[in-house]
Amino acid sequence: MKLRLEHISDGQEEVIVRYRQMTPTVQAISDLVSQGGEKILGRSEQGERYLLLDDILYFESIDSKTFAYTQKDVYQVAYSLKDLVSTYAFKGFFRSAKAMVLNLYRIQYFSSQSFGRIEATLDNGERVLISRKYANKLRQVLQEGIKDED
Repeated sequence: MKLRLEHISDGQEEVIVRYRQMTPTVQAISDLVSQGGEKILGRSEQGERYLLLDDILYFESIDSKTFAYTQKDVYQVAYSLKDLVSTYAFKGFFRSAKAMVLNLYRIQYFSSQSFGRIEATLDNGERVLISRKYANKLRQVLQEGIKDED
């Protein structure tokens, strides 16, 4: 399968998929694009608003509260990390530490660290550590993604 990405400066984004027959991969792409703007309710000092899942860099649990981090803001959400992973794993959300769920699609770079950990640089420049406990699972997930492309 060939992929061609084209950056546009304005106008509406669109996805065109050309296929000979409907395969599980083509269906998965269709499902992903169709679901598009899935949202989750977040609360900040300014009030409540719906956040697009695609805009969330990661979720973090602090003092039994869960927070969603976007490019510029932080919002409290009413879900546990366990619930977020089980509900949104198909959208690329991955348990990366005991207190963090990371959006794999918002990572620009990976870097191996000491003691089996992985440092991930997000697309806003922020760096987060993937603990040793979850690093092997991440490697496995990434390997499966590579196999799917072959």
